[in-house]
Amino acid sequence: MPLVMILGLLSSCQKFDNSVPTSKQQEVTFSSEEISLENKKNAQISVLSCDYAAVVVNQKIYKTAVYEIDGLLYTTAIKLEPGDYTLTSFMLMSNNFTPNDSIDDKIAYATPMTGSDYASFVINPAGFSFNVGSLTKVNVPVNVVLFNPDDYQKFGFDYDILTQTTVRSHRFEGQFKPANKEVYYGSIYQQQTNGLQDVMPAIYRIDVYRNDQYITSYDNESAKGEMPLEVNYPDSDYSTDHFRFDLYLYVKSGDGFNYRFIHSWSFTDAQRLQTSADGMVHFIIGDPLSSDINYAFGPFVDVSPNCTLTIDYGMAPGNLGSYFNGIVAGVNGNYALQNGTYPSYCGTDTISVNLGYAYQMRPISSLIPELLPFYTRDEARWNALNWLFNHLENYSFHDWDILQGASWMILNDWDGNAHSGVSNANATVLQMVFDARQHEDFIPSYGQTAAVVFVPKTASLEEQIPAVQVVFMFVTL
Repeated sequence: MPLVMILGLLSSCQKFDNSVPTSKQQEVTFSSEEISLENKKNAQISVLSCDYAAVVVNQKIYKTAVYEIDGLLYTTAIKLEPGDYTLTSFMLMSNNFTPNDSIDDKIAYATPMTGSDYASFVINPAGFSFNVGSLTKVNVPVNVVLFNPDDYQKFGFDYDILTQTTVRSHRFEGQFKPANKEVYYGSIYQQQTNGLQDVMPAIYRIDVYRNDQYITSYDNESAKGEMPLEVNYPDSDYSTDHFRFDLYLYVKSGDGFNYRFIHSWSFTDAQRLQTSADGMVHFIIGDPLSSDINYAFGPFVDVSPNCTLTIDYGMAPGNLGSYFNGIVAGVNGNYALQNGTYPSYCGTDTISVNLGYAYQMRPISSLIPELLPFYTRDEARWNALNWLFNHLENYSFHDWDILQGASWMILNDWDGNAHSGVSNANATVLQMVFDARQHEDFIPSYGQTAAVVFVPKTASLEEQIPAVQVVFMFVTL
């Protein structure tokens, strides 16, 4: 259902002009011509009747009737003193068959605003100036575009223009426990009231999405992380809205400091995230065992945004005691994985990889599965795998063969039949897999290890089948 506009929202800060015209005032009309956009026609947007125009001139709103002459819509005249004026908004409105009730009025056409995505489609986007002389009646030509509520941002509108919308909010308070606070010398964290600490107020950003469309961002950087962050977002009253909050933490990244993705919260309409008695969402990053907080996340693993990965020709086993050797190159900066050769394993026994070929890759922390392609995004499987590799002391014997078989079975439901240098699954493999699946909520802490997953640089988040074998190796947190 299309969203609608309540003019009362605008009139709360701007008044309709009902003044008595003076003798110096001139009549000003606006004539509107539609600009057709093929993508809008194809979307089969309902074309509403145009019953009046809502025009904002020099911060005053004029609600004026419209009439048609030779295919153009004209507004009835408004009265303005001679001088220069700015048209900041022009919308053709439908009264939705209720002329005496504006609460359900809808935008039929609108003029895109200067700087908006649709501004280039019209001759004069809203925000242009015009002059009213002292002698003649003035007509101001305006181009309009068929309005789609889903595209309101492309017109340059703030979400407050859309009505029957409840503005909801969440308040957040975060903490950050770094692996080593000393690396944060020179960062904003050092400027906090208590300086660098083992656990510090988190500096973070939250990006707001509605129905997969970006809305806005909030951050607490100006407060150095020491104030709660209030996130406001528009919820349409007469349609189902799906929201996503993407959390980014200000962290040491490579040789500098930057915001890096941590987690996505998803919810619908008036649903609420977990809150404490004070009504706030409390979270901590770096302490997954925290039990007195709403959301506890594991350590941030600072991996390079890209690299190359080459599987050494020697495999089953590699000379480092794993299934094969993974050669990482092309890393520029002080990241958790540097250029070098590492013990590596395979996560998909049904997909091949070319030996000796340098693949362009994105290394991704298994602690942030939202960043992984669909084909290997299963959080529970990575949690189980991380539990196994952090509890190998539970097993009297294990070698590369057993660990590779257990990894295949945990991540890819291997049937246990020998192939590619790996033996049939034995009792130890089956026990490992059984135990690991009892810990699908495991998140490693500092001092433990976590898998880093290598994803082809061109892989999309929606990809269903890997083009290249899933390769992973471990870093110490």
